[in-house]
Amino acid sequence: MRKLWLAALAGAVLCLPAVTTEASGGETIFRPATGLWATRGVTRIYFGRPGDAPVLGDYTGDRVDEPAIFRASSGLWAARGVTRVHFGTVGDEPKPGDYTGDGKTDIAIFRPATGLWAVRGVTRMYFGRTGDVAIAPLLSRVRLLQTGQTASCRAGDDGHYRKGVSFSYQTRMIAGGLVTIDNATGLMWASDGLAAGCNNGDLINSWSGAIDWAEGLEFAGYSDWRLPNVRELLSLVNYSKFWPALDKAYFPGTGESNVYWSSTIYVDCDGPGGVGGLVWAVEIADGGSMLKDINDPGSVRAVRAGE
Repeated sequence: MRKLWLAALAGAVLCLPAVTTEASGGETIFRPATGLWATRGVTRIYFGRPGDAPVLGDYTGDRVDEPAIFRASSGLWAARGVTRVHFGTVGDEPKPGDYTGDGKTDIAIFRPATGLWAVRGVTRMYFGRTGDVAIAPLLSRVRLLQTGQTASCRAGDDGHYRKGVSFSYQTRMIAGGLVTIDNATGLMWASDGLAAGCNNGDLINSWSGAIDWAEGLEFAGYSDWRLPNVRELLSLVNYSKFWPALDKAYFPGTGESNVYWSSTIYVDCDGPGGVGGLVWAVEIADGGSMLKDINDPGSVRAVRAGE
């Protein structure tokens, strides 16, 4: 979850997540005098004009905040590249937030003169009175990924509803290493299944060996790589694909039948590597999880927290 802090800073407004997730951006300022938005080390754009109020938010639910403004003189809400709507009037306070719990920022206002709360397309109610401080709800970030399944055999199945957060990836070449950033989870993955971040496609002969390899990996300019847990590995699985069950556009070189080590032991530590020496692994051919003996060979793909 996240809320927005606003602070005056040398003629600018600082827009900073109170809780920084791996997918969130860095420190951001809005300069009302010029309409400048600047995110430290990322971007500088002009959006808005003098008198506009910054209402930074995730208006699309993709875990990426969009620069947005509220223009009280006309009730204009504008999120860059997303939407322009009129909602509110002079004297209203912009109160963007996640009012429905769907992980998206909703357009909303509070009218101090009457205690009116209005959330666009959701609700209108009276709560509060003159002098009250209105507090918008935090933005929910606890959402599951879609499975990726688009085929539907009947109404009510997964392909019919397609619920959850959509897959969203971007690839970057960093210090000679190709990485894939998962915008939904904030994780950074080694992309190429045949490159150094995946042990050049070679198997590692034991679970402990896989952990040691990941802990010692220096790749794409980073040294904090690790072996992913089983939920992280399963977050890559796209159930509309098979052989392999992930998007090879973002994970090239992935073998069709690779079985990837996770860092997750089976049940507890009763025995080396878990009960009976078993740990969880993911068979990428169909995306299923399985138990694997710690002394069997397996494939590896390194992961780290994103920026």
